[in-house]
Amino acid sequence: MKAIRRIFTWIVFPLIIEMGVLFYINNVYLSTTTTFHIQKVNTESDTNTMKKTVKIPVPSDGESVEASYDGSYVSYLLNHQIIVVDTKTQGIKKVIAASNYIQYYTWLNDRNRIIYFYKTYSRGSEAIQLEAYDLDINNKIKIDKLIYAPRNSHIENVTLSPLTNMIYINVVDANGYSYLYRVDIMGQITNFRLPVKRITRMYELQRKDVLLYESSNGIIRVIKNGSGYTFLSGGYSLIGTDSNDNVYVGKLDSDNKVVEIYYGTIDKSFKNWNHIKLNHAIDTNQVYILPKDNALTVTFDGKDLIDVNTGETITGSGDILGINANYIIYKKDNDVILKLE
Repeated sequence: MKAIRRIFTWIVFPLIIEMGVLFYINNVYLSTTTTFHIQKVNTESDTNTMKKTVKIPVPSDGESVEASYDGSYVSYLLNHQIIVVDTKTQGIKKVIAASNYIQYYTWLNDRNRIIYFYKTYSRGSEAIQLEAYDLDINNKIKIDKLIYAPRNSHIENVTLSPLTNMIYINVVDANGYSYLYRVDIMGQITNFRLPVKRITRMYELQRKDVLLYESSNGIIRVIKNGSGYTFLSGGYSLIGTDSNDNVYVGKLDSDNKVVEIYYGTIDKSFKNWNHIKLNHAIDTNQVYILPKDNALTVTFDGKDLIDVNTGETITGSGDILGINANYIIYKKDNDVILKLE
């Protein structure tokens, strides 16, 4: 009997310890260090309690002004630090600093978490460090792996999808060449070889791991399942994507102005896409897709948004800075104004 008890202790007790360690790694360690696992947190009741208009003063030298998805925070870059302002108290909630100048940051579109990037050095080379800060739990999250980039390069733009947990980063070197990197939920980094010199616009589908980008010579390409192909070879400009994975493309006139908007999925032939002819030619950056209901809108004065399908107008509260999941972000004098869509 003692021998059986001894054997039981030798076999079962180590198994219990091992299972406990695995449980900790899976449910505690990984749950707090996995930067890109995103869960929808805003509900209908949350939307009903959102302020319709928020006004926050921002210093004249504040750059890269953004807002969190629910309007709880407004942020901007000042002296290479991220200043986060609580819109309820209008006081500074957090100053996010790094060991080097922060180059780029953006908010996740469904929670109060900021992802930001800064330069570092490792093994004698320049590298980009990725970190995140969660305002709800006041916690900094760091990805251990580095993105090794060319010397004197900078981050031009970043896309992310909360459903696929993929982040794409467009890094441009001193000679104007783009380097495209993908970071997945496990922190694995993929460097894509590009057949073009520079990426000028890029958008990511929300439900599938697909990236579309436009090059400096007007070619629109798709990266799907790790490989790329040309989607349109000229005369069009990439406008954006919506929550249903529709892609929006503008047809250009001889002055490179958008005169017609096409939209559809990349699984369908482009000739079968829907299209809308505009009454006036506009720049590509004058077209906005509202995330809440995927409404396609245009602006002629940089302030008012006109729904191209219904003709309804959203009167602007200033110059449009951008649009997030719930708010249109305006700038008027030294104030940032958030207006509920």
